[in-house]
Amino acid sequence: MATKRAVIIQARMSSSRFPGKSLQMIGDKPLVYYVVKRLELSGLPVIVATSTDTSDDILAEYLQSQKIKIFRGSLLNVLNRYISAAEEFGVEEIVRVTADNPLVDITALKSSLILFGKYDYVDGIYQNGLIIGTGFEMVRLKELKSIKSSDQFNCEHVTAALRDNLNNNHRYRRLQIPHYHQFKDKIILTCDFVEDLELLRRIFKASDYSVDIKIQDILSFYIENRDIFQINANLHKNRGPETFI
Repeated sequence: MATKRAVIIQARMSSSRFPGKSLQMIGDKPLVYYVVKRLELSGLPVIVATSTDTSDDILAEYLQSQKIKIFRGSLLNVLNRYISAAEEFGVEEIVRVTADNPLVDITALKSSLILFGKYDYVDGIYQNGLIIGTGFEMVRLKELKSIKSSDQFNCEHVTAALRDNLNNNHRYRRLQIPHYHQFKDKIILTCDFVEDLELLRRIFKASDYSVDIKIQDILSFYIENRDIFQINANLHKNRGPETFI
């Protein structure tokens, strides 16, 4: 396979906050299945980048059984894992997603791909980004290679060094979806804790486990079932930088 643009999902079984979450079940499929199948709706090739650590053997076996493209690299140096995965598959433009986000905003992703024509890095995860758990980043391989820091934080958090320069580089941009801002502090759709998984199970059950559930449908579900979204509301109040996965 050789492609210029692809989604690369980082995943591992030894997550510090919720070990083994990638294979936790939602209905009759594991979490990572929903992440991959939803991102395939983007029309881009999807690659899961996990580690060579033995703890990830079971994840690799599952992905291979589903004929999902996989790369195995460094457990702790996730930046290097991304660079190596991109090089292995001939990817120059990377859509970066973590495997704890099965509800990435595909509509926003597809409409944002045009930004690769003007920008080298687009941040849709952090400040003023999308609802937590629905965001993504877009980055050129050459930008990841430009990160020379050997600091462990940068190795774990991949794009942290690029975000530090968001306001100083005209080739970097922060993605904004204004009409979702009223929900940003009310809805958490990532999977860092057991309670997050329970919320995701309820959302997917309400949509008959469709990977194509629309963000607007989730917002409507929230408006009608605000109490359900209290399951994980207090767990993310002091949310810091995303841990590597």
